[in-house]
Amino acid sequence: MVRSAIKTYLNLGLILFLFLGFQNVYSQKVKLLKKEQHLVINSIFKYSSEKQIKLYKKTLEYESWMGFIKTTNFEDLEVIGNCLIKDSEFEKEFNEFKNVMVNLGSKKINSKELDSKFKVKIIPSKNVSAISEPIIINEYSFQFIKSFYGRALNVQKKNDQGNWDYACGIYFPIDLQ
Repeated sequence: MVRSAIKTYLNLGLILFLFLGFQNVYSQKVKLLKKEQHLVINSIFKYSSEKQIKLYKKTLEYESWMGFIKTTNFEDLEVIGNCLIKDSEFEKEFNEFKNVMVNLGSKKINSKELDSKFKVKIIPSKNVSAISEPIIINEYSFQFIKSFYGRALNVQKKNDQGNWDYACGIYFPIDLQ
């Protein structure tokens, strides 16, 4: 009887050890976006007329079409908005972004950090938008968006009140999509 009690405790200890070990490994693999990055995502769609925005639960990893930004002169891009490469601050941040964007990885989006109009979806589909992790460099945030409508690089700028505002978008040519 004493042996079976010891054996039971050893088995329970082994199960607990394995459970905690696997949980720790899993939590290291799945990285979460930071609060500020969730604020950027909220601000991207704040003026959208859509009542519901379907967003994939993980951020986009670096994909080959994103490299178009690195290989093209800024002046040749289809820019919508008021990003000016002549602005030395923007030029510096944009060049830094081009250097770090290849490190984009998949991170989990926390639906509790998003506005109520967002519906985070588990399965990607053509009517579900996907967004890369917002890369924040000083007062600018850069994030790729892939949706039914196309692909773009969205740029946000932090205003004097600390809120993120749309600065410009760079749309990718149809042949890259």
